[in-house]
Amino acid sequence: MSERIKLKQGNSFLISGPASIYLCNGALLVIGKKVVANERFIVKKGRSTPVEVLEESIIEVKLGPDARIEQFEQVIPQNWKSSAEIILNSPCPTRALIIGDVDSGKTTFAVYLSNMAFDRGIRVAVVDADPGQAEISLPTTIGYGFLNEGIISMDKIPLESAYFIGSTSPSDAPARVVAGTRKLVDMAISKGAKLIIINTCGWIYGRRAREFKTSLIESICPEHLIAIQRGSEAEPLIKVWESREDTKILRISTSSASRVRSREERREKRETAYQKYFENSKERIFDLEKVTLMHSYYTYGKPLPRPLLEELQKKISTELIYGEIGDVFLFLVGREEPDPAKIDKLKELTSIEEIVFVKKGFEKGILVGLLNPKGSFSGLGVLSHIDYEGRRIAITTPADGDIGVIQIGQLKLDENWREFSKLPPYPI
Repeated sequence: MSERIKLKQGNSFLISGPASIYLCNGALLVIGKKVVANERFIVKKGRSTPVEVLEESIIEVKLGPDARIEQFEQVIPQNWKSSAEIILNSPCPTRALIIGDVDSGKTTFAVYLSNMAFDRGIRVAVVDADPGQAEISLPTTIGYGFLNEGIISMDKIPLESAYFIGSTSPSDAPARVVAGTRKLVDMAISKGAKLIIINTCGWIYGRRAREFKTSLIESICPEHLIAIQRGSEAEPLIKVWESREDTKILRISTSSASRVRSREERREKRETAYQKYFENSKERIFDLEKVTLMHSYYTYGKPLPRPLLEELQKKISTELIYGEIGDVFLFLVGREEPDPAKIDKLKELTSIEEIVFVKKGFEKGILVGLLNPKGSFSGLGVLSHIDYEGRRIAITTPADGDIGVIQIGQLKLDENWREFSKLPPYPI
């Protein structure tokens, strides 16, 4: 059932979804995007959208379960507006990198800033560098795109290109996030972006987080570093940049639109994205003599001859079907899991730095990234099975076209495209 609500000029509201809003007459500013009469916008479940009333308006509202409309004195903080002005009046091209805690409002500010830039005719690109809560691209990837219209949410930005991280947690592969973000920023600049907004993940606490964010900032060299804080939680990350003349620090507060989401909500959002993406998938077979694996042990060593495999299987009391010897590793595939103590003993006997054992069938469900022969991201896939001796790999994917590289990820999905296992780097 819908309800009509009259809004006074100058008022501010926060709409929490799921909700459908139709503007009967008047004018609104929705996260920096101007909405006029006869336009409709949707606020998805789990999101909160700030709305400023530009002139007296009437809206027709349909609210779903737990949805609500709340009036606030100010839904867009004044320091957001002043910071946006500083960024938008800077020489082009400008890189603006946003950091802050989980659910501090980074994405909302990125949308607000991108809308303000688009409204002024600036060619703006947004790099979504959070593989766990990807908006522009897919979970386990980071991506970027250009605005071709004002947006209510970041997922409305069309994907230009993506970079496979292989995990939903940047802490699992920080170097890949840094390299991928820099690559996407460079791509955006090469395609004429005058403002590049880099939205980062909420990993900010601890030494490893500081090291990661420092590496990311050093790599991007942003003209503006935006720190969104509830208190002073981002100060350890930005302290070192205080004296840098080439980077201006802008400290802004969280917005009333910020909403803390549970781990379950975050996982549910990712799994919905997987299900939508893989719904029209098919199985494809790839010849590993023509396609390269990446982030794996398999195919990076020399195959072991059968007599040596038989000698090794006696030592670990497990039937082996395949093996490779690499520079500092031994990769073995068997039918059953061996006694870990026997693997440790084998390591002592051979003095090999790493012995990696994989049970046949373990590969099923591993998420992979697919690159075309030019090295550009083509899509995601899920491993079905591997013929280790025949060097052929089966992958379920909706991606078409030629594939040059298969990147092995660190997550497993079940048959319903739900995350059910997290894996170490180089799992096979």
